[in-house]
Amino acid sequence: MKALINFYATVNENTINQLLNFITQQIHIGTQQPENPLEEIIIQISSSGGSSDHGLLAYNYLQQVNVPKTTIGMGNVDSAAVMIFASGDKRLTMPSCRFLLHEALTTISGQFNGTKLHEIANLNERITTDYCKVISKATDKKTFSVEKKVKEGQVMSSEQAKKYGLAQDFQNEPYVKDLKNLNILIINNVKDAAAPPPKNKNQVKT
Repeated sequence: MKALINFYATVNENTINQLLNFITQQIHIGTQQPENPLEEIIIQISSSGGSSDHGLLAYNYLQQVNVPKTTIGMGNVDSAAVMIFASGDKRLTMPSCRFLLHEALTTISGQFNGTKLHEIANLNERITTDYCKVISKATDKKTFSVEKKVKEGQVMSSEQAKKYGLAQDFQNEPYVKDLKNLNILIINNVKDAAAPPPKNKNQVKT
């Protein structure tokens, strides 16, 4: 059994909960059916990013899952979505995919004293450091070197991402060719839609 997740959404609490719940369910099904274990988790990604906290949550969760993980950059892999992409043991990219790396940003409104602004600045710095550590581990580059690149802001083509070590290879044809014994989840930004609970097999969720 394999699990295919099409992550075509903003990185936020809702979408990451969908991702984690689905994978947890697939692992559980595999343990209940020893003859049909979960052999691979495939995450196809096209995302404009979002919450760094939830991107880091997804990364840390996937690092703890003892199942081979393949991530595939499909359209754009931006900001926090890079952490999901970096969680793959095998990291592939479509030739036309784009990757965006930048430091943490915070939108604030209202009145803040110096102490609060300093706290926000420190939090941004901490989030950026954690983000860079994820990229550093994936690319096998020093964290300080990654930080310099991230703080400059980087838009990478698939070729540049491969050269940098973020992506390992190109994917020029469908990765999944056999749709048998494949459980599927689609995560997108559809709003106000009551999503049915995932089924055990060939479930498509929008």
